[in-house]
Amino acid sequence: MDSLIANPDLHQRGYLMPIGGAEDKTARMVILNQFVDLCGGKQARLVVIPTASAFAVETGARYCDVFGGLGAANVHCLDLKERQQANNPKEIEALEDATGIFMTGGDQVKLVSFLGGTLLGRKISSSLAQGKTIGGTSAGASAMSQHMIAFGRSGAAPSQRMVHLAPGLGLTERVIIDQHFRQRDRLGRLMTAVALNPAMLGMGVDEDTALVINPDNQCEVVGSGSVTVVDGGDLQHTDIHAVKRHDPIAVLGVKVHVLTHGYRYDLNTRQPMPPRQNLL
Repeated sequence: MDSLIANPDLHQRGYLMPIGGAEDKTARMVILNQFVDLCGGKQARLVVIPTASAFAVETGARYCDVFGGLGAANVHCLDLKERQQANNPKEIEALEDATGIFMTGGDQVKLVSFLGGTLLGRKISSSLAQGKTIGGTSAGASAMSQHMIAFGRSGAAPSQRMVHLAPGLGLTERVIIDQHFRQRDRLGRLMTAVALNPAMLGMGVDEDTALVINPDNQCEVVGSGSVTVVDGGDLQHTDIHAVKRHDPIAVLGVKVHVLTHGYRYDLNTRQPMPPRQNLL
C-alpha cells in the first residue's frame, strides 16, 4: 500500500475505502488497521456513523472499541435516531476536527434516507473533498455511490428488474459498489446495474475485503477475498430495454476482472494492474 499512502498532502481529495462487510475485527484486522493508518495512525481522529444498523448503539460501540484498540487518538460515535438530528449543527461539530469518517453496515436505504440532503450528508461529501478519509462497510460501502444499489435479487445471471437503484451519497460518481459479493451471489445484479448505464463501473466487494481508492483514482485491493470489476465501457449490445419482467437479459462485450489482495485498478483508464513486485 506504500504508493497509495505516499505524499497525501499533494492531493486535496481524501481516500475512499468501501469494505464488503464482515471484516476481521478480532485478529490481524488488516482492513481496519489500513483505515486507521490512512486517517493518521496514532493521530487519527475518527467519527463512526452507525445509522444504517438496526442495532446502532451496539454497532457504534463495537467499532469505537476496535478503532481505539488500534491506536486512534480519538473516536466519536454519532448516533442519529431521527433525520432531524442530521440537520443539527451541533451534530456536525464532531466532523470538523475528524481525520476520518466510518459508516457501518446495516441498510443503505435507511442510511441515505437519514443523511441525504442534510447538513451532515453534505459535510461528509465536503470532508472527502477536503482530504479526509471516508470508509464504509457493507451498507456503508454501497451508500457511497451516486447510483446506489438499494436492493435486488441474488443469482449469477443478469435479468430484468434484478436490481433496484436509488440515489446514494454521491461520494463516487464513477462506481456502483456492491458488497457481500461472492458470499451472497450478486454478480447478476451488478451486471444488470451496469447494463442499465454502461458508463458506470461495477465493483463487487467480497466480505473481509476492501477497495482503497486514492485521490488520483488509483485503487488497490486489501483483504482475504476479491473485488470483481464489471466494466461496460465497451458494451456492444444488451436487450435489457426489451425483455419482459424478470426474464434473463443478454449482455455482449462486458469485461469482468477479479482482483485479489495487492492487485490494482486505474479508474481513469479502466485498466487492471498486478501487484507491485515487492508484493509478489
